[in-house]
Amino acid sequence: MLAPTTVTPAQMAAAREAETARINRAVDARLAQEAAARAARERSAAESGEAELDAYKSAARAALLGSGGSAGDFERLWPELRSARLKAQADSKLGAQDRLIAREADALRRSGRYTRM
Repeated sequence: MLAPTTVTPAQMAAAREAETARINRAVDARLAQEAAARAARERSAAESGEAELDAYKSAARAALLGSGGSAGDFERLWPELRSARLKAQADSKLGAQDRLIAREADALRRSGRYTRM
Protein backbone atom coordinates (compact mmCIF):
# COMPACT_ATOMS: atom_id res chain seq x y z
CA MET A 1 0.00 0.00 0.00
CA LEU A 2 1.28 3.45 -0.90
CA ALA A 3 1.69 6.08 1.72
CA PRO A 4 -0.31 9.25 1.15
CA THR A 5 1.64 12.21 -0.14
CA THR A 6 1.41 15.80 0.90
CA VAL A 7 2.44 17.30 -2.41
CA THR A 8 0.00 19.92 -3.57
CA PRO A 9 -0.83 20.59 -7.21
CA ALA A 10 0.98 23.93 -6.90
CA GLN A 11 4.11 22.16 -5.68
CA MET A 12 3.89 19.70 -8.57
CA ALA A 13 3.53 22.56 -11.04
CA ALA A 14 6.50 24.35 -9.48
CA ALA A 15 8.58 21.15 -9.68
CA ARG A 16 7.65 20.70 -13.35
CA GLU A 17 8.58 24.30 -14.10
CA ALA A 18 11.90 23.89 -12.28
CA GLU A 19 12.68 20.71 -14.21
CA THR A 20 11.72 22.35 -17.50
CA ALA A 21 13.96 25.31 -16.68
CA ARG A 22 16.85 22.96 -15.81
CA ILE A 23 16.41 21.09 -19.10
CA ASN A 24 16.22 24.34 -21.06
CA ARG A 25 19.46 25.56 -19.43
CA ALA A 26 21.16 22.26 -20.31
CA VAL A 27 19.96 22.49 -23.91
CA ASP A 28 21.10 26.12 -24.16
CA ALA A 29 24.50 25.18 -22.74
CA ARG A 30 24.83 22.33 -25.23
CA LEU A 31 23.86 24.57 -28.15
CA ALA A 32 26.40 27.16 -27.01
CA GLN A 33 29.12 24.49 -26.80
CA GLU A 34 28.28 23.20 -30.26
CA ALA A 35 28.26 26.73 -31.69
CA ALA A 36 31.65 27.46 -30.11
CA ALA A 37 33.09 24.20 -31.46
CA ARG A 38 31.68 24.92 -34.92
CA ALA A 39 33.15 28.44 -34.86
CA ALA A 40 36.53 27.05 -33.80
CA ARG A 41 36.47 24.49 -36.64
CA GLU A 42 35.53 27.18 -39.15
CA ARG A 43 38.24 29.50 -37.84
CA SER A 44 40.81 26.70 -38.05
CA ALA A 45 39.73 25.80 -41.58
CA ALA A 46 39.91 29.45 -42.64
CA GLU A 47 43.40 29.84 -41.17
CA SER A 48 44.52 26.63 -42.82
CA GLY A 49 43.05 27.75 -46.14
CA GLU A 50 44.75 31.14 -45.88
CA ALA A 51 48.08 29.49 -45.09
CA GLU A 52 47.67 27.13 -48.04
CA LEU A 53 46.76 30.01 -50.36
CA ASP A 54 49.78 32.02 -49.12
CA ALA A 55 52.05 29.04 -49.85
CA TYR A 56 50.50 28.71 -53.32
CA LYS A 57 51.00 32.44 -53.92
CA SER A 58 54.68 32.19 -52.96
CA ALA A 59 55.19 29.17 -55.21
CA ALA A 60 53.38 30.83 -58.11
CA ARG A 61 55.40 34.03 -57.66
CA ALA A 62 58.65 32.07 -57.59
CA ALA A 63 57.64 30.10 -60.71
CA LEU A 64 56.70 33.25 -62.62
CA LEU A 65 59.79 35.17 -61.61
CA GLY A 66 61.96 32.10 -62.33
CA SER A 67 60.59 31.87 -65.84
CA GLY A 68 61.47 35.47 -66.65
CA GLY A 69 58.28 37.25 -65.58
CA SER A 70 58.26 40.44 -63.53
CA ALA A 71 56.76 41.23 -60.14
CA GLY A 72 54.31 43.52 -61.91
CA ASP A 73 53.20 40.68 -64.17
CA PHE A 74 52.57 38.52 -61.13
CA GLU A 75 50.53 41.19 -59.35
CA ARG A 76 48.46 41.63 -62.47
CA LEU A 77 47.92 37.87 -62.88
CA TRP A 78 47.43 36.99 -59.20
CA PRO A 79 43.65 37.65 -58.98
CA GLU A 80 43.05 35.27 -61.89
CA LEU A 81 45.44 32.65 -60.47
CA ARG A 82 43.81 32.95 -57.05
CA SER A 83 40.32 32.51 -58.50
CA ALA A 84 41.40 29.48 -60.52
CA ARG A 85 43.04 27.90 -57.46
CA LEU A 86 39.98 28.46 -55.24
CA LYS A 87 37.68 27.10 -57.94
CA ALA A 88 39.83 24.00 -58.35
CA GLN A 89 39.81 23.41 -54.60
CA ALA A 90 36.03 23.81 -54.40
CA ASP A 91 35.53 21.46 -57.35
CA SER A 92 37.83 18.93 -55.71
CA LYS A 93 35.93 19.05 -52.40
CA LEU A 94 32.56 18.84 -54.11
CA GLY A 95 33.79 15.99 -56.26
CA ALA A 96 34.98 14.11 -53.18
CA GLN A 97 31.58 14.59 -51.52
CA ASP A 98 29.79 13.43 -54.67
CA ARG A 99 31.99 10.33 -54.82
CA LEU A 100 31.29 9.56 -51.17
CA ILE A 101 27.54 9.91 -51.69
CA ALA A 102 27.66 7.69 -54.77
CA ARG A 103 29.67 5.03 -52.89
CA GLU A 104 27.22 5.05 -49.97
CA ALA A 105 24.20 4.90 -52.29
CA ASP A 106 25.77 1.97 -54.14
CA ALA A 107 26.47 0.16 -50.87
CA LEU A 108 22.86 0.66 -49.82
CA ARG A 109 21.62 -0.68 -53.17
CA ARG A 110 23.88 -3.73 -52.91
CA SER A 111 22.66 -4.45 -49.38
CA GLY A 112 19.24 -5.25 -50.81
CA ARG A 113 17.52 -3.32 -48.05
CA TYR A 114 16.85 -0.24 -50.15
CA THR A 115 15.61 -0.65 -53.69
CA ARG A 116 14.41 2.84 -54.59
CA MET A 117 17.74 4.52 -55.11
